[in-house]
Amino acid sequence: LKSLDDETFEVDPEVANMSETIKNLIEDAATENDVIPLPNVTGKDLSKVIDYCKFKVNAKKTNGDGATMSEEEVKAWENDFVKVDQGTLFQLILAANYLNIKELLDL
Repeated sequence: LKSLDDETFEVDPEVANMSETIKNLIEDAATENDVIPLPNVTGKDLSKVIDYCKFKVNAKKTNGDGATMSEEEVKAWENDFVKVDQGTLFQLILAANYLNIKELLDL
């Protein structure tokens, strides 16, 4: 993934597919290793969005004991995630909207 300010991020397909926009761009790409340009998202905001998506993907996986993360643990992490200044929160909302990540918009 390549941000507005030319920062490049390598992400697992499972993480990238949380975004309907990125999922569609990947399907249209010539190869799986193509860089997907995201001209409406800065590197700083894309990094935060990727952190969110990675967390959500990992939260659904089972740990060594076969248990997944509890709903309370997920909510606590999400509450901490949105404890940012107003400008950053606004940029995250714009990024989530552009990238079509419903779970992030619903926070």
